[in-house]
Amino acid sequence: MSYDRSMKTRIVFLLLLPVLLLGCTTVSPPARFYMLSPLAQPQAMRVPEMLVGVGPVKLADYLDRNQLVSRTSEVGLKLDEFNRWAGGLDRNITQVVAENLSRLMTIDGVLAYPWSSAIELDYQIMLDISRFDAGPGDEAILAVQWQLFDQRRRRLVEVQRGHFQVEVRGADQQAVVRAQSEALVQLSEALAQAIESAVSGE
Repeated sequence: MSYDRSMKTRIVFLLLLPVLLLGCTTVSPPARFYMLSPLAQPQAMRVPEMLVGVGPVKLADYLDRNQLVSRTSEVGLKLDEFNRWAGGLDRNITQVVAENLSRLMTIDGVLAYPWSSAIELDYQIMLDISRFDAGPGDEAILAVQWQLFDQRRRRLVEVQRGHFQVEVRGADQQAVVRAQSEALVQLSEALAQAIESAVSGE
């Protein structure tokens, strides 16, 4: 009799075990995904029609990941597991800068890397990004070196370093990404001016 009661107790316990375990588990919040965006209404420049290639873009190792990265101090970093880039950050930056340049210079021939080897570019821009994050203050910071090549003459036009800071207007990651997009606008404006100067000096 006691054997049957013991077996019944075990069976009931086994049936209730999944429910008990489910009650103990913590449900993680869903991940959010972000993309950088190009500028909306640029003040157009006057440049002749040409083909400009943007890329490749090289990222610092700490940026080459899906998670959004912020700084907790000058030497401390935080990876946000629940806020992620919707795709490769290097590719997103390449596409946004290419779109910005197309709108700033009012030309259609701005190509994002990679492009066909059969295409003969007039100019190519390569970017080496050493910092692209926010914190510990309220600014998003973009530190980048760019190289501008005149592909028709097979020569390097210039090498420049840029440091762009944009205020983060908000307390969430969406505000950070908007500020980072604005930093890319400032970079694109500098690149457009460099191309315009190169064209004027020909």
